[in-house]
Order: sequence, then C-alpha cells, then structure tokens
Amino acid sequence: MSVQELSNIYKYGPHYGITNIKGFGQVIVQFKSFNLDFAQNTGTVTFEIFTPSEDIIVTVPIQDAVGWTPYTGPIPPQFGHQGGLGGQGYGQGQAFPSQWGGQGTSSGWGTWGY
Repeated sequence: MSVQELSNIYKYGPHYGITNIKGFGQVIVQFKSFNLDFAQNTGTVTFEIFTPSEDIIVTVPIQDAVGWTPYTGPIPPQFGHQGGLGGQGYGQGQAFPSQWGGQGTSSGWGTWGY
C-alpha cells in the first residue's frame, strides 16, 4: 500500500479490513497506527491481527502490507462459525496447522465462513 492509501484509511476508515501481510498471508486486521514518510513513500504501519486463539499486534513496513478490503463482519471475527457452504470455517495455511478445520491456503491464513 502507498503512504496516501494508508493515510486515507486511517483518516476516513474503515479501520477494520482484510489485507495480505508478508509472513502472515491474508488476515483480518484493525489498523492501529502508522509512522509515514510522505516524501519517500515509506514507513511502518501497526495492525492488530485477529486469530482464533489470541490477537497479535505487529508493526510492519508499508511495503509488506498489500491490498485493503473493508471488513464488515463481527468484531472480533467469529472463526469457525458454521454457515454458508457447510461452514467452511477458519483454515490456516501450511505454516500454521489448523485445529479449526476449513480450507487452508499455502499463502497464509486461509478462508473463513459466516
């Protein structure tokens, strides 16, 4: 994401979204804070990553966060909720074996259903 995109998300919301973070894959996050250099289009962003067991606070370079889709589901997210196509549930990728079932992806956290 660019400095301008992050600034607009922080200013105007929504602060909850789905993004891809290097090392974590696709995650549901809350945008907490940032430290940006507009002239260089660099900086860091702090997210709270929601997981089934505990939430994680991470600060990453803005280049490590790719894409932003607003998240409008329940807060905190209800991982493994049964519904939809047989309740896909929450599935983590190869690096994170899942006890919650669901469709894991090799790119990270996987899919969830509500």
